[in-house]
Amino acid sequence: MEFHYEQAAFSNKPNDYKTWSIINLVVSIVLCCSCCGIISLVLSIIALTKSNNVSKYLMMGENGILPAQQASKDAKTYNIVATALLVVDSLGTIMYYIFFGFAQFSQAFQQAMSHNM
Repeated sequence: MEFHYEQAAFSNKPNDYKTWSIINLVVSIVLCCSCCGIISLVLSIIALTKSNNVSKYLMMGENGILPAQQASKDAKTYNIVATALLVVDSLGTIMYYIFFGFAQFSQAFQQAMSHNM
């Protein structure tokens, strides 16, 4: 029976989370005007770098399996934190516009109605 070690080593290839990193990066660029947006932008860049390292380490063969797994784990962690910050930032922005946007609208409406009478 012939055993191919390299084929077995790459059978459980770690995920690189590159798509998730790119999506976080794009959304972070859009929302970078807030504190959470800037932090998630930095974390997204780090996650994308770690995602690229997964592919780089896998090209090294069997010596790169453990570093690739660690880079994959790090990319996932950075993406989770960046996504959580983006969700918090988005919810905060929505809540701000709901409360203060409606308040400003009702104030402008009341002023307009008082001028008409």
